[in-house]
Amino acid sequence: MKRNLFKNYVFYILYQVFTLLIPIIVVPYTTRVIGAEGLGVNAFSSSIVPWFVIFGYMGISMYGNKEIARVRDNKEQLSKTFMGILNMQVGNMLLVIVLYFLIITFAPLKDKNIFLIQGVSLFATVFDITWFFLGVEDFKKSSLRSIIFRLINVVLIFTLVKSVDDLHIFVWINVVTAVFAQLVLFFQLKEYVTFKRVSLVESYKQHMRPNFVLFIPQIAISIYSVLDQTMTGLLADKTQLAFYQQAIRFDKMFLYFITSIGMVMLPRIANEHAKGDESKINEYLNITLKLAVYLSIPMMFGMIGVGPFFIDWFMAPEFKIVGFLIAMISPIILFIALSNVFGTQYLLPTNRLKEYSRSVIVGAVMNFIFNLILIPPFGAIGTGLSVMIAEFSVTLVQYLYIRKSIQFGVEFKSIIIYFISAVIMCAVVYGIGLTMGPRILTNLLQVLAGFSIYMILLTLLKEPFHIRLLDQVLRLLKVKKA
Repeated sequence: MKRNLFKNYVFYILYQVFTLLIPIIVVPYTTRVIGAEGLGVNAFSSSIVPWFVIFGYMGISMYGNKEIARVRDNKEQLSKTFMGILNMQVGNMLLVIVLYFLIITFAPLKDKNIFLIQGVSLFATVFDITWFFLGVEDFKKSSLRSIIFRLINVVLIFTLVKSVDDLHIFVWINVVTAVFAQLVLFFQLKEYVTFKRVSLVESYKQHMRPNFVLFIPQIAISIYSVLDQTMTGLLADKTQLAFYQQAIRFDKMFLYFITSIGMVMLPRIANEHAKGDESKINEYLNITLKLAVYLSIPMMFGMIGVGPFFIDWFMAPEFKIVGFLIAMISPIILFIALSNVFGTQYLLPTNRLKEYSRSVIVGAVMNFIFNLILIPPFGAIGTGLSVMIAEFSVTLVQYLYIRKSIQFGVEFKSIIIYFISAVIMCAVVYGIGLTMGPRILTNLLQVLAGFSIYMILLTLLKEPFHIRLLDQVLRLLKVKKA
């Protein structure tokens, strides 16, 4: 059951590109129709649901991916492992769903109906078996399915959501399409598994303990990926939360091109680790680390140059601060790109879970402390500063853990070249923005100029990794022409 890494990456990137385009289509409409306060209510209510998902789903997304990758070449073992993990997942989530609706029903909440609708999205997690298809390295099915349902989601929003009074319809559209998107995957399982009954007791006995090990880091991760939004809603106000959510969403969009590598590589490295081939793991990691640095540095400086000249025409006037936030938070692109390689691609698939857990716990603690200090006086800006500190902490701790295990092939000279090229690119891009002002033509020209300048400078400076990539691209083009 060997899969082509490049093919998997293409399909996953296809989905992520589509994910990138969706907000560009939807956000200008929703910011004007629903507004900052309505989107803030949606953001705050949706930030509560993940806390329940964590306690029901636990570490299944990572654990299931890794375990399926380990046994994927044995259909009988694959089927048994899948059914066992699924049993545990369904059992956990049904208990959590009951708990969620009990708490929301009796809690003194404003906009309680929105919170109740958001709870329906928990059923999407009950049936979420994306981890299985990632484990068998079949990215095509999960990617195409996601694209189709995101298209349906967009069509329904433009058709049915006409004002802030339709906020409940907006939430219903998001949760229902999420549920059906997960159910569809069950029809595509037949070619991989045979459905044999595995008892619930056996499922929990085999999988609960090792899955629980991943539960600790999942809680910690949620503290700086979910709690920042929850705390902003509690310590500031819903409009500040809407500003922060939009900014962090745009910065993380471009990370998909890098973190997608991690999702593709995790099952492959887990499989190589099971075989005991450490040299192959080191080879894979050095390639992905070079690619992560090569891409994340220009993306970071690109957001600094483009962000302030993008939001003014893209969103409603009340969202003007989002442009500044996008530029301010952009260093997380580099931090998360590196931690994706150190943590997701190495520590997790090689079972170094204690080190991974400690790294995210450090980040969670830093995020919580700085949220308390910075959100009350600075609102969304304070949240942005806190998340940067948290992401840097995670990356630093993970690097300290793996620096003696991996022979890093990224040369310091190359990193300097990336930074110099990206800074020059940023200066030109920002200059274009100042000259032309905020409009769509400005941003298109900024992106084109930024990409061209970065590529030309790396070529002139003869950066080795870039030259090798360029050579491979030229060879592929020659082969296609022939």
